[in-house]
Amino acid sequence: MVVFTNALTTNHAGKEVSRLAALAGKFKVYLVIGVVERDGYTMYNTVLFFSPAGEYLGKHRKMVPTALERVIWACGDGSTLSLYDTPIGKLGALVCWENKMPLARTALFGKGLQIYCAPTADDSELWQASMSHIAHEGGCFVLSANQFCRRNDYPPPPDYTFAGFDKEPSPEYVVCRGGSVIVSPTGTVLAGPSYDGEGLLTADLDLGEIVRAKFDFDVVGHSSRPEVLTLVVKDQPQLPVCYASASEKSPGFIRHVKDQGVPDS
Repeated sequence: MVVFTNALTTNHAGKEVSRLAALAGKFKVYLVIGVVERDGYTMYNTVLFFSPAGEYLGKHRKMVPTALERVIWACGDGSTLSLYDTPIGKLGALVCWENKMPLARTALFGKGLQIYCAPTADDSELWQASMSHIAHEGGCFVLSANQFCRRNDYPPPPDYTFAGFDKEPSPEYVVCRGGSVIVSPTGTVLAGPSYDGEGLLTADLDLGEIVRAKFDFDVVGHSSRPEVLTLVVKDQPQLPVCYASASEKSPGFIRHVKDQGVPDS
């Protein structure tokens, strides 16, 4: 079972992540959740993955924040374009409008993505069309979660105000109407989109549908033309500071640098 939601602001080393891991373990679910990650003085739009054993599996950082998001969030790199091979299928995620990046999608398709999670803040009809297209393009199940929230879910004025309104919205004003959805590899909507309030979407995912969908079209298999079009993914961490002067007396440091994918010289 996958529980997929979109919420939270946290630091990976903080108590919030430990609590999420414990919840995944308590309810025996795979938990995939969108967060705001703080690393030092920098913030990232990030997805965290947890297992039914209560383990933190890893993360994906949004590679390009959208529009004015770039004022707040930094860019991730290719090192977190990761999949998690689980008994229920290969899990992966892209964040909101990062899903519009065809090469990022292809990088995940090339690893055999089966359950594609897409947290978002987009409640438009166009987003729904994108989710159906991506499921059909990749021959995978797409699970997209969006928050449903009203004005009274935010701090009251003057602590928090909304721009673009002639007057303060009423407490019941719907700020984001949701639109969470589950789509099959054929592009068929299995559940949702849900616009009526907070709720839970469920669907049975038959991985055999992936095989049937890829029989017709496999974007990284028999439908590709590698002699014409190829993609090279730079999947090593891009670190701003690398210390080349580490001595042989500090093997721990050298090991750490190697683990980060930094060349020895």
